[in-house]
Amino acid sequence: MNTDRIVGTRSGIEPVNLFAPDPETPRIAAHPRAAELRRWTREYLCQPHPDLGRSGPVCPYTSRAIANHFLWAAFLEGRSVDAEHLTAVVDDLFDLFPALPPRDEPDSKLKAVLAVFPDLTEYADIDAIQYKQKSRFVEMGLMLGQFYPGCTAPGLHNPDFPALDAPLPMLAVRYMAPTDFPFLSTRHEWMDSYLKLFAPAIPKFITSTMSDRLVQPTEDSTGHRDRVRDTTTAPSAADPLPNQRNGRDNRN
Repeated sequence: MNTDRIVGTRSGIEPVNLFAPDPETPRIAAHPRAAELRRWTREYLCQPHPDLGRSGPVCPYTSRAIANHFLWAAFLEGRSVDAEHLTAVVDDLFDLFPALPPRDEPDSKLKAVLAVFPDLTEYADIDAIQYKQKSRFVEMGLMLGQFYPGCTAPGLHNPDFPALDAPLPMLAVRYMAPTDFPFLSTRHEWMDSYLKLFAPAIPKFITSTMSDRLVQPTEDSTGHRDRVRDTTTAPSAADPLPNQRNGRDNRN
């Protein structure tokens, strides 16, 4: 990575600030779909939606990232972006994300970066790479998410709401938040990373959800039903494997 201009050494990705004054971001400003990306972040991510299943904006963090110029983006053009190229992009995002301003807490927790692939029309590789690479991001306290037109990954509060549907295919990186528990509860290593970061400060509504998922009813010899902590590692019928839930894992 170049230390003066933050450039990925494998893919050449060079994120620039999406909402900084135009003189600082000439390449983003000139891209024909940059205005569309900005509009989507402002008019979709920063706004409430009637099908979201909760109050507040679709993404509770984006408005602060935009207001403080903490949202970064890079457009990677061409229809020939294959799995190998996507892997190189993700490898570079993993390395360069900590170097993107701001670098110090608490502001650094609000930044995010978008790798946008405006010419892609097939998205299976984006799904596959996101799922394959997610674990190492989670281990470092980061989240790797995928967005693209027609993405049907279910929303957290309403499984019929396609929260990751977007006008442009992209991969996004941000810091993990306490409310990410439901996106991490399908794998033990993800939960280990989550609890190491947030156990002392997990919000009450999240701890209630955790209790519901970890505690299951049992029946003793007298017929009395009690609730005990399930210590098994096998998934239950209520917690299907990733490829059994609506045909797609809620993997973000």
